[in-house]
Amino acid sequence: MAELRVESPALPVPLATVGAALGCLLLAVSLAFTSFGLYAVDAVALLSSIVAAGLALFTATLGDPTDGQAWWGRTVRVLALVAFAATLLTVALTVMVVAGNGVTGLGDPTARAAVLRGPTYESALARGAGLCAVVGAFTWLRLGGGSRRLVMVAGGLLVSGSFLLTGHARSHGPAVIVMACLFAHVVAVVAWTGGVAGMAVALRQRHADPARFARLLVTFAGLMTGVIAMLLAGGVGLSVLYLSSWHALVATAYGQVLIVKIGLVAALLALSASNHFRVVQRAAGGNRAAVAVLRMNVLVEQIGLVTVLLVTEVLARQNPVGG
Repeated sequence: MAELRVESPALPVPLATVGAALGCLLLAVSLAFTSFGLYAVDAVALLSSIVAAGLALFTATLGDPTDGQAWWGRTVRVLALVAFAATLLTVALTVMVVAGNGVTGLGDPTARAAVLRGPTYESALARGAGLCAVVGAFTWLRLGGGSRRLVMVAGGLLVSGSFLLTGHARSHGPAVIVMACLFAHVVAVVAWTGGVAGMAVALRQRHADPARFARLLVTFAGLMTGVIAMLLAGGVGLSVLYLSSWHALVATAYGQVLIVKIGLVAALLALSASNHFRVVQRAAGGNRAAVAVLRMNVLVEQIGLVTVLLVTEVLARQNPVGG
């Protein structure tokens, strides 16, 4: 008689469990190798905070691309909370690195005072406030639509402004011009990142309301013109202010990394221009081939923007006047 075998169905692993496991692994590695951990956690904080702030700005200006589905708000909240946790961990790791003796360095009053009175902590406070506003805007459903949008915008701008409190902006002048260029550049990066992510979701939801999708696509393309203008103006201004000469562009580590970033951004701008002038109108009209091309281009833009942000993290740690 043949043996009867009953196999249990495979249970999918929840994404939250995978995320928690990866978070615990990152924390363990960070505590064991504090210098490497600081770079890794700072990169996580940078990516997650920019995406969360970008999605908040997208929702405030263009609306919820899912028409109120619960997972959209939950995703933004999770990203904001991850960014908040990573930002706090960055402060703790900075104390450890300054103290130079690992986890026990957290008890070093000199190192702790140096960090808590410096730009890292000031930036963390501003970013944390912005991320709390983002979480609140996607949690307090009783707020009126206008009030929620205002909180979303305030949160996104606070997160963007937190990058002005640390890094090269503190050491280069004229201060007002540097701050203006950097703020325009960061806000544009945040809006572009959130916009591309939001449009990726809208493309998947397009069948629910084709007319709304068409309006959203055309409006987004128009707004991106202003965003790209801000990005370029801020980026060119910062390059001129940070680099002492054209020679520094090839002779310094900062300039060499900047060349890589410029190349990546130029490729993404070419792709974005192709979308704007060749694909958007046809996709808005329901052309299936154009929609397929747009979906692929948006995916490439997402990957490219993540790469640009990682290169920016490396760039921020280079000295514009150093070798």
